[in-house]
Amino acid sequence: MDKIIDYLKKNFKLIIGIAVLIVVIPLFFMLQYRSASLENADLQKWTESSIERKTATVQLLTDSTQNTELIVGCVDKMSTFNDSGEFAVRDAVKLCNMGIQLRENN
Repeated sequence: MDKIIDYLKKNFKLIIGIAVLIVVIPLFFMLQYRSASLENADLQKWTESSIERKTATVQLLTDSTQNTELIVGCVDKMSTFNDSGEFAVRDAVKLCNMGIQLRENN
């Protein structure tokens, strides 16, 4: 028992250092991969974002600048619905874009 206590006393700094690394490394990776982009967010984040960020997100998701304002308006309208906060921005943009394309083709 005394040998274990002596070992812990001698290597206290090493043990604390390893424990800190075990906690910090996963935390670092979780923060790195946590996305701040609007593309992967929900509609609650959409309502809090600026118009420039919304426009850039729509252009990124649709790969065009065509009908950007219309899609932004459509997703804005979708974000006002009840329980829309859980709906993904990516899905809402796709849905609005598909509806606009269907309307144009008919």
